[in-house]
Amino acid sequence: MFFGKLKKCLLLIILLGVNLNCFAQDKVLQASNFISPKDPDVSLGLYNLFKKAKEGNFTKIVFEKGVYHVYDEHAFEQFMFISNHDSGRRKIAFPILNFDSLEIDGAGSQFIIHGLVIPITVENSKNIIIKNLFFDHFRATHSELKVKAIDKKNHTIDFEIDAEYPYEIRNGELIFLKRGFEHSLEREIYFDPNTNAVAFQSRKMLPLDKKKNSISTNLDLSDSLYPIDKNSPIYKKRGSYTNLTAEQLNPGLVRISGVNENLPEIGWVLVVKGENGNNRLAPGVRLLNSSDILIDNVTVHHASGMGLIAEGCTNVSLNAFNVEPKQGSSRILSTTADATHFIGCRGKIKIENCSFKNQLDDATNIHGTYMEIVDVYSSLNKIGAKLGHFQQIGYDFARTGDTIALVNPKISAKHVFYLTIKKVEKINPQYFLFTFNEVLSDNISAGLYIENIEAYPEVEIRNCKILNNRARGFLISSPRKVTIENNVFSCMMAAILCPNEFTFWYESGYVKDLTIMNNVFLDNTYGNAKPTPVIGIYAVSKGGGYIHDHIIIKNNIFENYSSNILFAEHVRSLTFKDNKIKYSGTYPMYGDYPILSLKEVGESFVINNIIDNRFGDLLKVEPTTSKVIEKENTRF
Repeated sequence: MFFGKLKKCLLLIILLGVNLNCFAQDKVLQASNFISPKDPDVSLGLYNLFKKAKEGNFTKIVFEKGVYHVYDEHAFEQFMFISNHDSGRRKIAFPILNFDSLEIDGAGSQFIIHGLVIPITVENSKNIIIKNLFFDHFRATHSELKVKAIDKKNHTIDFEIDAEYPYEIRNGELIFLKRGFEHSLEREIYFDPNTNAVAFQSRKMLPLDKKKNSISTNLDLSDSLYPIDKNSPIYKKRGSYTNLTAEQLNPGLVRISGVNENLPEIGWVLVVKGENGNNRLAPGVRLLNSSDILIDNVTVHHASGMGLIAEGCTNVSLNAFNVEPKQGSSRILSTTADATHFIGCRGKIKIENCSFKNQLDDATNIHGTYMEIVDVYSSLNKIGAKLGHFQQIGYDFARTGDTIALVNPKISAKHVFYLTIKKVEKINPQYFLFTFNEVLSDNISAGLYIENIEAYPEVEIRNCKILNNRARGFLISSPRKVTIENNVFSCMMAAILCPNEFTFWYESGYVKDLTIMNNVFLDNTYGNAKPTPVIGIYAVSKGGGYIHDHIIIKNNIFENYSSNILFAEHVRSLTFKDNKIKYSGTYPMYGDYPILSLKEVGESFVINNIIDNRFGDLLKVEPTTSKVIEKENTRF
C-alpha cells in the first residue's frame, strides 16, 4: 500500500510540478452504491454520488466498469458563463465543485450523454485527478450530410441525410432537430471521406449560400452609447438573409438551391453546426478557477463545443486526453469546437500523449484576454473596462494584486506602462471597475486595452497527434517558456500559429521563449482556398519593433503539398535549423511560394536545412529584417 501511494505521489509531482500530501490514506467511495450500468439514467445517482463525496470528505471515487447513460432531465444544473461558449443554464454529469483532493477512477467506463449535458465540470477545486473515462453522445449535436448529386447549371446540391440527424423543412429552410435545441445550415465545412479530413481547398465552396441584402429602416436608432459586438447573435444576422431553399425529394434526400457557384464533389460530407450563439453549448470538460489538475486516459468522442475548456486555472496536466470520433462510428466529426482551450491560466500546462482528431476547431489555444478601457476615474485611480466578445462575457479577468499592462491597439501590442490591481468590482458580466495602487497617468484614456500579464502559463506539449481537423493545430500566445516537441500535425489550416489580435476574440499574448522541435508536419493548410504558412508568427506593431522574442524551430520534418512553410514578423531572434522539407505528393504541388518569409526580424539563423529541389526560393526577406545568417542548407 505504501509503495502504491508513493507511486501516485511521484506521478502527481512529475506531471503537475506541485507538492501534494499524498501519503494520507485515501477515503474511497464506491460509485456502485449510487449507480449501475443497468440503470436507464444515472444522472440523479451521479448527483447524489458527488454530494456524498463532498459531505463525507471522500478523496477517491471508483466506478464499476460499464456503459452508463446520462439524460438531461434529472441532471444537476446551474447557470454558467463559459468562455468561448454560449452562456446559460447548463446540466452537469460530474459536478466537481469546491473539492480539495479528489481522485476519480472510471475504470474504463463509458458515459453516453443524452441532450445538452457537460460531462465534467471542475470549479474552485484543487488536487484533482480524473482518469479512465470515455464520453460520447447518443445523438450528435451537429449534423452531417452526404453529397449525392450536384447541378452546376441550377446551383443545387442533393444531400443524403442519415436518420441520426432528424430534420424538418420549415418555410423552405432545412432545420435539424436536436434534444433541447435545433440548428440551421450555418457554420459549415466539407470533409472528404476518402481522407477522413477536411476536403482539399474546401474554403472555396464556403459559405454554402449567397447572402441577400436586407432592407433596414432607422437602423441607427438601435445603436447605444457604447459600441456593440456585431459578432453576437443579436446583431450577426442584421443586413442580410439566406438565399438557400430546401426541398425534400425523398425521405432522407434533400435538394438545396441557391448555393455557392463553387460546388463540392459527389461523396463529400457537409458538416454543419448552426449559427453563432447557438452552437457551442456544452463542452466535454470545463475547468474553472481550479489548480493542480491531472486528466489521464480520458476520451471525449463528441461534445457540443470544446473537448476541454480551462479558465483561470493553475497547473493543468493532460495525459492521453483524446478528442476523436469513436472507432467504428459513422460520424466524421468529434467536437464542434477546439479540442482543448486555455484562457488566463497560470503555472504550467502539460499536454502529453494526446490525440486530437476531426474536431471543428483548433487542437489547443492558449492565450490571455484584452479588455477595453471605456471609462477613466483619475481622482479615484480607477478605470472601467469591458470584455469585447460576446462569448467571453463573465470571464474573471484579474485578481487583486495582479499586474496589468496597457497597450494601444491602434499602434502595437507593446506594453505602454503597468499598474497593479488594488480592487476588482464586477459590475456586470461584461463591465468591470479596477482600482489601482498607482496614481493614474494623464495618458490613460478610453480606447486603450488592458492585459493581465500574470495570467499566462508555461507550456509543454509532447507526443501528440493532431489530424484531420478544421482550423489550426496549436495557437500559442504565452510569454512563458513554451516547448512543442515530438508531435504530428495535419490540419486544414496552420499547424502552429502565434497570433496577436485586437478586433475579434480579443485574445492577448505573444511568445518570448518558444521551441518547436522534432515534430512531423504532414500536409497542413490544405483546406484553405490557397496555401498559407504551416507555421505563422504574427503581431500587431504598426509603429515597428519586436513583439515576439526568441523562437527556435529545429529538427522537424515538413512533408507538405506547398512550399509555404513559415511566416514570421516582429520577432527579435529566430532560428530555423536542421529541418527537412519535402513535397508530400498528396495534393497538387504549390512549389512557387518562398519557404520562409521574414518581416522585421532582428536576427535570423537559417542553417543546415535539407530542402526538396522542386520547391522554390528558400527565403523572402523584407528590408526591415536586420540580420540573416544563411548557411549549409542543401537541396535534394
